[in-house]
Amino acid sequence: MPGHKGDAGFFGGDMLRFDITELPGADNLLAPAGAIARSQALHAEFIGAREAHYTTGGSTAGNLAMLSLFRGKKVIFSRGIHPSAAGAIQMMDITPVYLGAAPCDYPSTPAEADVSTSIKAHKDAAAVFVVYSNYFGLCCDIERIAELAHKAGIMLAVDAAHAAHFAYSALLPLSPADAGADIWTESAHKTLPAMNQCACLCVGKNAPLENGAAKRALSLVQTTSPSYPLLCSIDYAHAYMRDKGESELYRIISLAGRFRQMIGALPGFSCPSIDQPGLVDTDALKLIIDVSGTGRTGLSVQRLLSKVGIHVEAADMKSILVLLSVGDTAAELDLLYQALSRIESTRGKRIYFSPYSLPEATKYSRNSRYFGSIEKLRIERAVGMISASTAGVYPPAEVVVHRGQYISPAIAGYLLEARRQGFTVFGTEGDSIYVFKERT
Repeated sequence: MPGHKGDAGFFGGDMLRFDITELPGADNLLAPAGAIARSQALHAEFIGAREAHYTTGGSTAGNLAMLSLFRGKKVIFSRGIHPSAAGAIQMMDITPVYLGAAPCDYPSTPAEADVSTSIKAHKDAAAVFVVYSNYFGLCCDIERIAELAHKAGIMLAVDAAHAAHFAYSALLPLSPADAGADIWTESAHKTLPAMNQCACLCVGKNAPLENGAAKRALSLVQTTSPSYPLLCSIDYAHAYMRDKGESELYRIISLAGRFRQMIGALPGFSCPSIDQPGLVDTDALKLIIDVSGTGRTGLSVQRLLSKVGIHVEAADMKSILVLLSVGDTAAELDLLYQALSRIESTRGKRIYFSPYSLPEATKYSRNSRYFGSIEKLRIERAVGMISASTAGVYPPAEVVVHRGQYISPAIAGYLLEARRQGFTVFGTEGDSIYVFKERT
């Protein structure tokens, strides 16, 4: 294996020569003892972790593995979790406790006080699970949350998919390792120069986990045929960042600062200063551009930019989100600025829907008697039913209801309004959703 035998005549060309299996000298990701083991050790040492384990299944595999360590236990979750975490709740028979989320124009950040209250109310919880940073680069007080968790004798697990670059610059928020996280997953492909699916599961130096526990957990969800081009990409990205990351991040952070000033002087546009509960820091490489002053929505501006070959990370009713990395240049930011400056203002109506104002989390049923036959219902008729789907809105791919949760009127209304406003809704089929037939 693989069946292409490294023949450049197939799709992929010369790249296929590197798409191999566990040949002698190539090491084995499931039992690393050579080059892969050395690469992982180098990364762990540099970022201040005890262990680092590569995965070619993205942070999705990392989240599944991380949460499998709390199988059958209670875990406190921040409200806006990724679908992979929602899947782990069901797969690992976890009892979720959700923190509240205030109405926001941007993805919410868990507040220290809410975490403290929840820990006191659920003394049998095994861990706190937070997202750091979130999709928009907004950071909670992870250091203080780690202190609260450790004081209660429980672990802090972190979905740090968007924080892989924090370890390489003092100009960025604290890295999960420096903040005291016990275990976290980071995506090298999101903010480092690595290919899609490249990620890493890391264990903190003082984590109360036995050596090898994270690696064994990852083996439950890791493919037994990992891509060697992807493994090379992870190794390259980490080596590049160790050698050049600090200077390159300084370059792009400086460019981002100047760009924000230029946008601030552009009629109809602004880079807002964000203030919301739980927020203590922001990622300088996430550019949030408020376009509401033009009378347009962020979704419409995203479409206009796409027509001239400029693709932003995400958009909503009032903003566009631009994700910068060491792969960006001043010339590319100039092209974006010129394109924005050519967008004409219009008389738009004020729209109040925010995909980040998630309805209150509903009860999760672990009772298997509900999980029988499934039917598809129109969303408005599914109120009071147990969802058989994990559904939410992109951006930012935060789960509003997952399999096993009750569908409240607020959740149904949220999904319907998101569809009406033109957002991508996952976990539904048009205006319908799958539910279990047993009604509450």
